[in-house]
Amino acid sequence: MELLTVIQQVFYSILGKIEKIITTAIGRLWSCMVFAFTWTITWIGETREILVYLVLAAALLDLFWGIASSIKLKTFVLSIGFTKTCIKLAVYLSILIIIALAEKALAEDWNLIFRLTTSVLIVAEGVSICGHILIIKPDVPVIRLLWKVLRSEIAKKLNIEVKDLDEYVSNNIKENKNGTKS
Repeated sequence: MELLTVIQQVFYSILGKIEKIITTAIGRLWSCMVFAFTWTITWIGETREILVYLVLAAALLDLFWGIASSIKLKTFVLSIGFTKTCIKLAVYLSILIIIALAEKALAEDWNLIFRLTTSVLIVAEGVSICGHILIIKPDVPVIRLLWKVLRSEIAKKLNIEVKDLDEYVSNNIKENKNGTKS
């Protein structure tokens, strides 16, 4: 794959995830919950620094689960996973630097927009992680509750149409119960 193509894919994927989170009720709810959580982490240290670490941790967890799901799908290519993660981290950090600079210009210790931005980015990574987990183990009860929200994310990761997803998952659950590998 050409690097510019990969950068473009990652950038549009990030924009799509952010748009999905901002426009759906469950995405806004999760973002509000993460946003509320950001107020409790101030006792650990500098707020912006800790939030950047949380975004980095979420992106690295997504890489880990992405590797695991691609091994399950027998499409594992480590270099592409690392490349996309590095590009994603560069985009995330660029966004956060711009937000931090703009917010510093407004007020020294405000952090409100920075907290909102990191909340949305963490939720975007969380949706991706849940999608990977459902690919690996589609009968996980807790994540199965999020099925409707994650349908398009999982279909994108499997490279299939959303309408074919139910058939794929039911076959995968049957194979897991029978003890065979897909």
